[in-house]
Amino acid sequence: MIILMPGTPRRRHRVAGSRYCPCNTIERGPDVGIEIPPVVWIGTGLLAFTAGVVNAVGYLGYEQHAFSHMTGTISLASMAAGQARWNVVQQLLSIVLGFVAGSYLAGLLLRERDLSYAYVWLLSAEAVCLLASGFLLASGNALGACLAAAGCGLQNAMTSFYSGSAIRTTHLTGFFTDLGLVLGQATRGGSWPRRRVSMWLLVLVAFGGGGVVATVLFDDMGFFTLALPAAIAGACAAGLALHLSRSRRR
Repeated sequence: MIILMPGTPRRRHRVAGSRYCPCNTIERGPDVGIEIPPVVWIGTGLLAFTAGVVNAVGYLGYEQHAFSHMTGTISLASMAAGQARWNVVQQLLSIVLGFVAGSYLAGLLLRERDLSYAYVWLLSAEAVCLLASGFLLASGNALGACLAAAGCGLQNAMTSFYSGSAIRTTHLTGFFTDLGLVLGQATRGGSWPRRRVSMWLLVLVAFGGGGVVATVLFDDMGFFTLALPAAIAGACAAGLALHLSRSRRR
């Protein structure tokens, strides 16, 4: 999360090709660290829910491996290496490489933080990765785990790039770190950044809700549960395309 010192200039980001409109901008300020247009609040909640579903599916069906964050995966790989279980090391590192590959694709396509059709294409790519992942995992193909991780890496890279690393939707470590930091500052008389905390809580609730929904669905749908986050990512792509089209007509 980003905390700017008082007096730091605010930055505005516009929808590419559109006239200035407050609903299309990001403004950085001391109260929130980042002020976000309504469309991004909606997208952030949906994408955090998506990541919660994907990660829970990994824990439920793929040897309790995480797909949406890599810290635990690296720990498991290092322990497997210490036990000379090289097939497990290869499996886990392939998940990490999938995550990096998704981030790499985002880096290739994203040139500026303004909302643009590059985000539409990347959200569409995430939807395809997650849908294909469900079918591959259901058939016992380990490539499905790589694609699930790629979808999460792609998503996290998008949200991080757009917000200047102020928003991450696939893991919560930074959220709890920043929450403790803000609580400590507030205890000694600092300000309480309500809107920034509201964004953190949105990601927390949405991510957790995704895990609950995945658990309920997995018993009946198995890995095809990933069709749900794929559909949400696709809907986000379509919604953003519509938003961009309307903004350009103004």
